[in-house]
Amino acid sequence: MKKKQQWVIIVFFLLMIFGFTFAGLVKPDTDFSEKENRVLAKMPEVDLEDIFDGTFSADYETYLTDQFFFRDSWIGIKTKTERLAGKQEINDIYFADDGYLIEKHTGDFETATAEQNVKTLSAFLEEQVNNYGADHVTAMIAPNAVSILKDKLPPFAVCVQEDEYLDEIVRSLPEGTFLDLRDVLEEHCEEYIYYRTDHHWTTLGARYAYDAWARKTALNALPAQNYEREVLTDIFYGTVEAKVGYPVRADVIERWNPKTEVPYTLSYNHKTEEVKDSLYEESSLGTRDKYAVFFGGNQPLTEIKTQAGTGRRLLVIKDSYAHCFVPFAVQDFDEISMIDLRYFNESLKEYMENNDFSDILFLYNASGFAQDSAVVKLGN
Repeated sequence: MKKKQQWVIIVFFLLMIFGFTFAGLVKPDTDFSEKENRVLAKMPEVDLEDIFDGTFSADYETYLTDQFFFRDSWIGIKTKTERLAGKQEINDIYFADDGYLIEKHTGDFETATAEQNVKTLSAFLEEQVNNYGADHVTAMIAPNAVSILKDKLPPFAVCVQEDEYLDEIVRSLPEGTFLDLRDVLEEHCEEYIYYRTDHHWTTLGARYAYDAWARKTALNALPAQNYEREVLTDIFYGTVEAKVGYPVRADVIERWNPKTEVPYTLSYNHKTEEVKDSLYEESSLGTRDKYAVFFGGNQPLTEIKTQAGTGRRLLVIKDSYAHCFVPFAVQDFDEISMIDLRYFNESLKEYMENNDFSDILFLYNASGFAQDSAVVKLGN
């Protein structure tokens, strides 16, 4: 009887090993993970140089991880097992107080790209200060949750790399151009300024940043009390939750509606025949990527025309942290252009020369800025 049980176990494990191997071979590769909102790795091309220097093996390991059969379910099983063992950090994510999942961003700030991006941004801002004046040129590298919500992190959590990187940015950028948001956000760290399951700040967090920017730029911003807050969804699970697949409390996405709204229209990517009259793509609320309710997600170019009558025109060079920030600017600028360098393939310099901007805002989150190889386009 004992021998029979041993054979059952052996056969079971053989079926598991060869079954998953066969399933992985016949399963078509998945290009995009809707749950994680990212492109998945493809099978790397075989190259002798890459094989000898280890690049191929590293890329192939990433490919196997991304394309693993039944991947999402196995991520959840792995996380639950490690949580039962008492682990508070899984897949580079801390299980923090109040139901927060907070990314560590290990290594993001120590790469050659991170260092070069600071130099590239510094040179760009110096040129824009000469063109527009320091009062009208601002860089905001928004701190991530790991830098602001330190009190929620588990004991012995490491969270100094981002602060050190932001300190380097403060030292490197032209005087008067960098708006350090750490003090502003730390003052409100007990409020709901970051999502629990996603890497973005909330609309409330963006509003505190907007107020700080308005003070810096002498902008007569519409006061916060002149808005009504509306919940768009209370079942939002973001990209951080997708990395652990663990049941946690859902997030709430809200928008702030001006009590008296300035009329506006917008278009994406020079498609002037497709003019829209809303900043919000509410159909996204029925998808996994509910944060795409703001502007429909990442667009190379978004152009907004308003009837604010302020005489000011704003260029925002940004990542997706700007998506819940820019709606506040609609009340305060006649025109707003948003450019996402990751997808914008025109000449930035020519675009700026062809438009009479009064204000320049560079808005990224710290980890996104450090990793973004497209920042080099600031010099194009």
